[in-house]
Amino acid sequence: MKVAEFGKTSDGRAITSYTLTGGRGAELEVLDYGGKVRRLSVPDRQGICENIAMSLDFSKPGFGGSLIGRYANRLAGGKFSIDGTEYSLPTNIAPDGMPCLLHGGPAGFHDRVWKARPVESADGEALELKLTSPDGEGGFPGNLDVTCVYTFTRENTWRIEWTATTDKPTPINFTHHVYFNLSGEARRPVNETVVAIAADGYTPTGPGDITTGAIDNVAGTPFDFTAPHPIGERLSGAYDKNWVLRSQDGSLAFAASAEDASTGRRMEAWTTEKGMQFYSGFALNDSLKDQFGRPLFPLAAFAFETQAHPDSVNKPDWPNTVLRPGQVFKSTTEYRFGILP
Repeated sequence: MKVAEFGKTSDGRAITSYTLTGGRGAELEVLDYGGKVRRLSVPDRQGICENIAMSLDFSKPGFGGSLIGRYANRLAGGKFSIDGTEYSLPTNIAPDGMPCLLHGGPAGFHDRVWKARPVESADGEALELKLTSPDGEGGFPGNLDVTCVYTFTRENTWRIEWTATTDKPTPINFTHHVYFNLSGEARRPVNETVVAIAADGYTPTGPGDITTGAIDNVAGTPFDFTAPHPIGERLSGAYDKNWVLRSQDGSLAFAASAEDASTGRRMEAWTTEKGMQFYSGFALNDSLKDQFGRPLFPLAAFAFETQAHPDSVNKPDWPNTVLRPGQVFKSTTEYRFGILP
């Protein structure tokens, strides 16, 4: 594994880069700062490796391309209750004038320098990332110990394995917010990327983009990706919703796929999680830059964010997301890269 000094955060913390090697010249370069992805180079049908991963500008804290926690997606009002105790957290966005906590807020995992070290794996090169989120950080209760292991296999699968423990009951919802553009350095808009999602339901949202508590069927709606179709075929490609995956038993199961006919690149997302936020990048614009300082544009890249359903801790009928002392949280997501037949 290649290890190199990368630079410093905006407030002077040292950053180290780690490059994991896969098969056929593929490489995954990540930082200990937020677990951010700098490069994910995989081959096209001609065997040419190009970067297909997009993160947001590293010069300032941002969610794009990072590990996300303690609570991914939105928490309505920045509030939740556990065992009769209500917790109020600082909110960081207010769509429709409704404050909520997004992606753990400013004190989230994306802006932490994780303790990183290469570790042994039978499948390929692996990097362990660890941190402790102290009691009260971001308003959350409990000292939370988190480990995330990245493995890049010889078959070009990027495996992300989470484990966590706590000393007080606390809600958790982890994901990785990397974006993908399978056209590589061509950076074509992803409207022609063909996507399939193994989900018969999705969680509709109301004011403030907060989930309503309902689970609606995708049949007959623009959210039906049970059969593959291009991102831009419906809704002008404007997707930003959580899909309720078919597999709900915690096993590692197929969640989604994406294909780029121009390069022949194909990827699949597999996960033990129950939900996946599919964001097509429709709101990206030239006020934002990627990790190389290049201006962005609508549909510059898409995200498959595997996770618990948004605001689950405030939805008693949805799967529980509270971790308690003595429990060990485990979650695995794989992004598998290959070539179209």
